[in-house]
Amino acid sequence: MKEDNSSLIIKYIQNTLSEEETDAFFLWINADKKNKKLFFEVKAIYDASVSAGKSRNMEKSWQRLLEKKQKQGNNYGLWKKIASYAAVAVFAACITSIVFVTRRDKIEIASTRYIGGDGLEADMVILQDGTRVSLGSKTTFYYEPDYGQSQRNVYLAGEAYFEVKSQKDKPFIVHINGMKVEALGTAFNVMAYPGDSLFTTTLLNGSVRLTTEHPAQPVVLKSDQQLIYNRNNQTTQIQNVVAKDYIAWITGYYYFDEQSLESILHRLSYVYGITFDIRSEKLKNTEFTGTFYRGQSARDLMEIINLSVPIQYKVDDHHVTIYK
Repeated sequence: MKEDNSSLIIKYIQNTLSEEETDAFFLWINADKKNKKLFFEVKAIYDASVSAGKSRNMEKSWQRLLEKKQKQGNNYGLWKKIASYAAVAVFAACITSIVFVTRRDKIEIASTRYIGGDGLEADMVILQDGTRVSLGSKTTFYYEPDYGQSQRNVYLAGEAYFEVKSQKDKPFIVHINGMKVEALGTAFNVMAYPGDSLFTTTLLNGSVRLTTEHPAQPVVLKSDQQLIYNRNNQTTQIQNVVAKDYIAWITGYYYFDEQSLESILHRLSYVYGITFDIRSEKLKNTEFTGTFYRGQSARDLMEIINLSVPIQYKVDDHHVTIYK
């Protein structure tokens, strides 16, 4: 990430990135673990400063962190650049809050957002009530400042595994475009990327209540059950599964049981940040059972598939073409 692009971090936190900037941000944050660490350090200070609404606190926090980075000697110039963007952004947020006080008699505080990266293991977020959320690749997860007051509402675009702390008087609800998942003392997985037509919820233990655009009546899942909701035709399908296989991804393993090659590679496209182009309809529908590890390269994946289904392929930068 060049110093000229340091504002991407602050713009991402403020949810003001363009589509092109978002792509650049994802590429940068997944290029190095240090980038992700830097992002979360920036975010922690930004969130604390905006929530407090005090620029003086923000300035002191940045100064302490800058002094620490100066001693470490790593990308100090980059930190100064980011700090300047953050200072302006937080100041703007404070001014905006004052405007809201005048017009609405209340302060609106920015939601807390997290982003899932492409590490071998899932990134974990621990919420204030002890609920644990493991984030999948290219996943955005956030919650509002009033989380835990009367309800526990969170918002997901991507994939996440939830281990929810039970609070019977405060329902835990995951909001997805077209679906809501309500849980009490439950462990479950949700895969719902914005560009996909299928949303999948898999229950490990406990129970969840799902509300979709159709049917109107909520559906209750039991342990080792999976619900697949098709947004295109608004249909639901419930099947019995071995749920633990569907959460193996949090440790870097991706299990597929008799799934078409097209659906497998579609899932892995999020994991690897690459596109797969299958040039054969027969190959697309060929079913495959197997386990992949996140540490394997795209070429490794193709060789594993080739052992079961003879294929020819070409691997380019962020693109794999597969032939019969």
